[in-house]
Amino acid sequence: MAKQRITIEDVARAAGVSRQTVTRAVNDTGRISPATRRRVLEAAEALGYRPSRFASNLASRRRSHAIGLVIASFRNPYYTELAAEVLDVAAARGWQTVVCSREQGTDLELISTLAGQVDAIVGYFVAEDQASLAAAARGLPVVMFERTAAVPGLHSVDLDFEQGIEELLEELRGRGAARFGLIESDGATAPGPYQPSERRRAYEKLAGPGSCDTVVMAEESMRGGAEGFRQLWSASPDLDAVLVFNDLMAVGAVHGAHTLGVSVPADVRIAGIDGLSLGSVMTPSLSTLSIDRLAVARTAANIVDSLLEAPDSGPRESIVRTVTPHPLWRESA
Repeated sequence: MAKQRITIEDVARAAGVSRQTVTRAVNDTGRISPATRRRVLEAAEALGYRPSRFASNLASRRRSHAIGLVIASFRNPYYTELAAEVLDVAAARGWQTVVCSREQGTDLELISTLAGQVDAIVGYFVAEDQASLAAAARGLPVVMFERTAAVPGLHSVDLDFEQGIEELLEELRGRGAARFGLIESDGATAPGPYQPSERRRAYEKLAGPGSCDTVVMAEESMRGGAEGFRQLWSASPDLDAVLVFNDLMAVGAVHGAHTLGVSVPADVRIAGIDGLSLGSVMTPSLSTLSIDRLAVARTAANIVDSLLEAPDSGPRESIVRTVTPHPLWRESA
């Protein structure tokens, strides 16, 4: 049987330090004490650890790191557009990026695998227990998107949907809309029972009395958006504005309206949430609450930068930054 390769995690465990400290000690970079460096090198020597060529090449370049990016799905263009922004931002810093999706494994499996390859992890995670996410990362910083970090070692880039949806609804009212509906994701891809999304909570808070009665849940796809619109319109044909969980579903909702003979925007205004380029080439072009994906990518990279350049002192208290979406008005609303 082939001898199992000694990993950086083995050295970190033996020396009682984080993976980052091992990297700094082996490559003589970063700010760690001479005693800590000596302890790490002694552990590495005793175990027979040899750093990979990939890691050594990264360490040879100043401020160069490898990050892992976890997106929810390659099938939703929002995540591929966000991934493109993260890759561009990382490349501008000279960082390597490993990209994977939750279609390839659970949160804990993906984090555990990436922890042996990268210096920090960013992306979408749905596991309820944040402490388990931090434990799987084994000392690496994790930056979560659209989920507020509450555990040391975890950090986040939040989206202020409440402010964005308030701006969207106010403008819709200014355009004459008064009776609102929402097509919500059914959350089928998330573990555990359904939990209302931040988008739904903001909508129900801001849309006014009776808004809870004009919500339908649908599959997070174009087909789901079309079916969701059919259900919503059948129950409430007096609606004059519909907000949809994301742009992919909103494209389906516009199609669903067309098949029912409902004119968009003459009979009902439809707006998505995302800001996909796809929405600009459909007829009518899709109005949307646009998420600045470049701002999300840059904010995450800035958090990673601040964590990796700081002296290693174990898991850091959570850093939370916020990006606010804003309406992008096109023809559908």
